[in-house]
Order: sequence, then structure tokens, then C-alpha cells
Amino acid sequence: MAKQRSKNEIKKPRINEELYGLREVRLIYKEHKEGKSDKDFNKIVSMYEARGLAKEYQLDLIEINGNMTPPIVRLDDYSKYLYNLKKLQKQSKKKTTTLKEIQLKANISMHDLEIKVKKAKEFLKEGDKVKVVLTLKGRELSRREESKKCFYEFIEMVTETGHAAFDCPPRDEETKSYVIFKKK
Repeated sequence: MAKQRSKNEIKKPRINEELYGLREVRLIYKEHKEGKSDKDFNKIVSMYEARGLAKEYQLDLIEINGNMTPPIVRLDDYSKYLYNLKKLQKQSKKKTTTLKEIQLKANISMHDLEIKVKKAKEFLKEGDKVKVVLTLKGRELSRREESKKCFYEFIEMVTETGHAAFDCPPRDEETKSYVIFKKK
């Protein structure tokens, strides 16, 4: 029965002596991370020559892509290579903030407003930004300030706990009013 890998475990590439049965490979070597060096190369060589270069530079042959013809092999320190892979994996897991939108109407009931406030607080707790949009229609536009009471009430309810701050202060655009909150 095959051993199952955890989600955090990295699939380790074949290295050095595990690279058997290959006649030639595309060998990649980069001396420094920044800039180009005279010693950098990317060329197709025989496996015998690749092993010779690995001994000369005192580095490992690491298979990058075995599905290509010829397979791509990197000349690098194996422990550094694994460290960089883990570092990249951690960076890709970092959560990016998303913008969640909550829509309001001028004639919303108090109970519905409280539910939307609760949902907005949940989004903020998760680290997301929340955009609250009030859309006005017809007569609501002629009585704009009276129609925006629920919008101001929403803002007050979200900011009263002190966990939310304005990412963008309240603004008006034609028939809509909006505000963007972020986690404090």
C-alpha cells in the first residue's frame, strides 16, 4: 500500500544517482540569483558530462521536469533547492484579501440590517475588505438624506465595536452610495 503524502509535504525530485536511464539532459546552471554570470549556462549535454560538471562544481543534479525531451536537470545544492521550494510554497499559501460586497436598499428592515452587519463583521474577522453599497431608486433619490439613514446606521453598527476602519470613506456616485471597510 502506498504511503499518503500530507498537503504540506513537497514532492521531492529525483537527484544524482536516481537519474538513471537518461542519455542526454538539458542542464541549467545559474551561479548567482541576481544578475548574469559568465559561468551560467543552459545547454543540452550527455548524462556523463552532466555528472562530471556536478562533481567539478560540487553540486547535485536535480530533475526539474522529466516529461520533456530531453529532461530538464538543474545543477544546484539540493538542500538549498528544497528550502527555496518550501519558502515558495509558504508564500503561495498566504491569504490574499478579497473584497466582499454587501448591498443595501433604502427601505430595509432593522432585522435585515442587523443580519447584514453581522455578516460584514464575519468578513472583516476573516481579513477580507467589505464594500457596502446603498442603491437608491425613484423617489428615494429626491429624498437622498432621508433614504441614507439606514446606510449611516449600518456604518455606525459596524464601527462601534472598534474592529473595523474605513479603507475608503463614504462616497456618493449618482444613484449609489458606498463605503469600504477593512479590519483594524
